[in-house]
Amino acid sequence: MRVSDKAIVLQSIKLGDQKVILKLYSQHNGFLSVTTSVGKRETAKIKSSSILPLTLLDVEMVIKQNKEIHQLNEASCYYVYNTIHDSLSKLSIAQFLNEVLIKSIKEQGPNPHLFKYIETCMKFLNDSTDEFINLHIYFLIELTKYLGFEPQDNHNQQNPFFDCREGRFSSMSLSFPLGLDKEQSLFFANFLKMNSLKVKFSNIQRQLLLEILLAYYRLHIPGFNEVRSLEVLKEIFSSPKA
Repeated sequence: MRVSDKAIVLQSIKLGDQKVILKLYSQHNGFLSVTTSVGKRETAKIKSSSILPLTLLDVEMVIKQNKEIHQLNEASCYYVYNTIHDSLSKLSIAQFLNEVLIKSIKEQGPNPHLFKYIETCMKFLNDSTDEFINLHIYFLIELTKYLGFEPQDNHNQQNPFFDCREGRFSSMSLSFPLGLDKEQSLFFANFLKMNSLKVKFSNIQRQLLLEILLAYYRLHIPGFNEVRSLEVLKEIFSSPKA
């Protein structure tokens, strides 16, 4: 079945000089693996520059029934990033988001709201000047809402400890990464009430939130292992300005 859709590139795997397998998340067809040929000429239907990670594409595909790999026939960028690759900070965030998405939505069905969320975050990263510094933290916590394990904000005197397994605060203290201690739980409870894009976190606070959120992801997504781009991200944002 031939379909037109919008898609975001998650990963490109070379099969030869021109043949590639792309991992896409599409607006109306969800996660897809597609095979295609790419070229550098102006006449090429799919150019090499169109299959870079996180590129936003208009696509023409053939969806094959009961097949794991489909056919991508045409692709063109509908939004061009013009600042991300010129900023080390933005590029490190983009690489982190890309790796998180690869690990998180490899089996996701169609969800136009999730697609729109990812698209909006990428446009925000490209268009903003300095408001993007906490985007990776904001992205992680908001993404839990679309993936079905959003933490519950039920912190009170009777439930002072966050249980990472259950995604809620409870009366029982658990050792990290299964849970947070009282001080960490209070910090996390306050974080859940914030618009984290607008908060000025210290570097220590930012790293603590990343550690908590990634541990939370590992408990709720099978196979969600080490995020390699995290170390680069930490190094970029370890300066006093961050």
